[in-house]
Amino acid sequence: GNTIVATVMVGHDGHRGYFYYVAVDPDHRMKGYGRAIITAAENWLRERDIEKLQLMVRPGNTQAGAFYETLDYEEQERVVYAKWLDGRPMTP
Repeated sequence: GNTIVATVMVGHDGHRGYFYYVAVDPDHRMKGYGRAIITAAENWLRERDIEKLQLMVRPGNTQAGAFYETLDYEEQERVVYAKWLDGRPMTP
């Protein structure tokens, strides 16, 4: 049918690609949809001569981390800074 079961938002800054959002409907996981959308997004970046891709996973999201590791992604040490523009305090 016409049901969306997986989505990825991908972009680049001319040098590096980014996955901003990746999701697969929980009822449709383990069926290859995640791998398919990641492969399509990687190919989209390759077609634009982007050689490196980065993404962020929340520390507690071990399922996502394990998924990306099966696709040969490697964990990198980084510090992320953020702020709410309306002045509210950041939470971990």
